[in-house]
Amino acid sequence: MKTTKNHLPAWGIALLLFTLPLATYWNTTFHDFGLRDDYANLREAEEEPGKIVKFTASHARPVYGVLLQYSFASIDSIAQLEWLRLAGVAGLGLAAAALFGLLRRLGWPLPAAAFTAAMITLTPAAQIVAGWATAWPYTVAALLALGGFALAEGDAEYCRCRQIGAALLVALSALIYQPNSLLYLVGIAAALPIRRGQPLPRKLRWVGTHLVVAFAGLVVAFLIMKLLYAFNLFTASDRIAFDHDPVSKLGWFLREPLLNALNLFVLNDDEAATRTAYIVSAGITALLLAAGLGIEGLRRGARAGGFWLMALAILPPTTFVANLVAAERFATYRTIFALTAVLLIFLTLSWQNLCSLARRNRWFIELPGYVILLATAMILARTHAYTLIALPQGEELQILERVADRIVLRERPFRIYFMQPVPGDSPTEISYHDEFGALSTSGAYLPGADWAPKEMLKHLMRERFPQDANRERQYEMQAGLAPPPKNEKFDLIIDMRQILRFGPLYAGPSVPKITAKGLELLP
Repeated sequence: MKTTKNHLPAWGIALLLFTLPLATYWNTTFHDFGLRDDYANLREAEEEPGKIVKFTASHARPVYGVLLQYSFASIDSIAQLEWLRLAGVAGLGLAAAALFGLLRRLGWPLPAAAFTAAMITLTPAAQIVAGWATAWPYTVAALLALGGFALAEGDAEYCRCRQIGAALLVALSALIYQPNSLLYLVGIAAALPIRRGQPLPRKLRWVGTHLVVAFAGLVVAFLIMKLLYAFNLFTASDRIAFDHDPVSKLGWFLREPLLNALNLFVLNDDEAATRTAYIVSAGITALLLAAGLGIEGLRRGARAGGFWLMALAILPPTTFVANLVAAERFATYRTIFALTAVLLIFLTLSWQNLCSLARRNRWFIELPGYVILLATAMILARTHAYTLIALPQGEELQILERVADRIVLRERPFRIYFMQPVPGDSPTEISYHDEFGALSTSGAYLPGADWAPKEMLKHLMRERFPQDANRERQYEMQAGLAPPPKNEKFDLIIDMRQILRFGPLYAGPSVPKITAKGLELLP
């Protein structure tokens, strides 16, 4: 009976953590939209089996491709993308429950463990996963990485076997999505409190062992891909290249990815509209981390504080090492899930240190802090995912749906010219790279990427003319950033740059309809 009483609250909280992202992102999950890769994957999974796997394997993520192939092959329409988004949200819930269990196993107090696990599903990186059907396997990579640490931290009797198993789990995670495989390092940060009383050499050996396990997993994944490329089973992408200026790359990391990760509530913006709040928010987080570090040193001695500082200095950039060694410098939220998680661990530990200064009624300070932060994060996560991902993408889809409705199949192909928008044409108040506030039909981030509007129209035409096998021969679509050539005639011209003419995108509780006037200009 005693065991049951001890475990029921934990199981109940784990269930609540699983349902939290489902409740938070419900409106985004079941909105009618897709993101650029979703449309291509949906068609290729059915019409060109194996293409997705080849493409992802060229970026050293073959298992990711397998998961995408089978999941997208199980659906057959844009509307059904909601089930893959649901899989991503459920994966976030499972990751939260797994992290909660790991933190409790490491001796964390129940409120702190529940808060940290809940917050990880509400960060900007998690919001991207919730809104992008193609990103649902990222949560599988996260679960494997967390499982790897839990396995390696098991009984000493089977320590070596557990470490080998953990390294293989990290390798499998990396073959899905390399950035999330380093969620393994979250366990190191989370275990700092229970290692406080140990001698420094023992703590250093422990940290070193886990770092070796994590990097052994990455090396195994790297060697597997090298063999696959060597036997010509897959072809490596030109984008797989190492950065040759590590000092400059580290500066970029401090200026962009790290600042994004320090902001749990304020999003970055390409036009710097949020710059003041963005810098202030990052500064507050940094101050809390510094305060927690200072209290650690004052209360437990210089060695304890030094070890904490070492962990805080090493772990965040290490969680981002897969991107640091790569030649690309494109800061995105989808790549900082592990980095955000490690900083969140340190932030919660710092809050606990601060609250420990109040010897009486500590919980009257600590618990309200958790509640306020969690409530704020839930509101913002729900708002960001819906208004900056689901709504603008849904508006694009509505416009192309009306285009498809006007097409009449005939002997002479119906000719369409689609003028692609640029980031500044986004109808949202915030637009950051190809994620928040982005438009799928934009070709700005991938020059010459005119495939997204074409893929969208293909799906819509298939839904309108399901029995006509020759439907794609009866219309033509050209897309580009420039106006249509003057010497060519088109039956329909769609200028997506005009989307801002329609005023505020979010005028009320329901999604406003965009009329054709101004967007469709007949020659």
